[in-house]
Amino acid sequence: MIELKKVTIAFGSNVVLRDIDLRVNKGEIVTILGRSGCGKSTLLRAAMGLIPIASGEIFVQGRRVDDIKERDMDEVRKTMGMVFQEGALFDSMTVFENVAFALRRHTKLKEKEIREIVNERLEAVDLEGAEHKRPDQLSGGMRRRVGIARALAMKPDILLYDEPTTGLDPILTATVVELILKMRDRYGATSIVVTHDLEAASRISDRAAMIHDGRFIAQGAIAELEASADPDVSTFFTIMDRRAAAGNAKQGRRPDADA
Repeated sequence: MIELKKVTIAFGSNVVLRDIDLRVNKGEIVTILGRSGCGKSTLLRAAMGLIPIASGEIFVQGRRVDDIKERDMDEVRKTMGMVFQEGALFDSMTVFENVAFALRRHTKLKEKEIREIVNERLEAVDLEGAEHKRPDQLSGGMRRRVGIARALAMKPDILLYDEPTTGLDPILTATVVELILKMRDRYGATSIVVTHDLEAASRISDRAAMIHDGRFIAQGAIAELEASADPDVSTFFTIMDRRAAAGNAKQGRRPDADA
């Protein structure tokens, strides 16, 4: 579904990612791990054709996309959905308008058909009845769910999640994790999830890949990465486990009524 071959991404003289190889098969959930600022989100944006690559090749469903025209890339993007950090909703629009945005912009569907699709997507993320609310009336967990519903609007084959659980407490994190699994099981979506949340990654990942110093230094099941003898991999897991434990203790694992 997605394949990166020897992809290098640089901004001027700053090489962010170097010789990245990644293959994501149909129906898989692959997580990209690594510390903040290591290039995880950059990888997603490159896969979407939002930023250029310095070298290498990117394929989406067998089609090379790193060297095609923008109008052709727009057609490819219709098969992909992006879930941004914090939801990245349009503040001036209602929940319904946010989810309907791509349908109104990129299809010739009648308004009745759009309404049916939007209602179905909101039902899929357990947000029936929230269509008239605006983002500032929603909890953090609800905004993430609207972001997922919006990404699903065009019924994409591929979903890309950029730090979907960042800033959420354990209860809300569990809600988002279940939704990611639900999107695979219900819609057959192939997913790449960028995260440094190891607990979430362990629950959703078929495979994981870890970035360090601009390269993949480990790929495999989460259990395989946890058992890695590579000092950079083991250090990352130790630090993230400690942060997760401290965060859970601080929050007291209290449920959020607005989840």
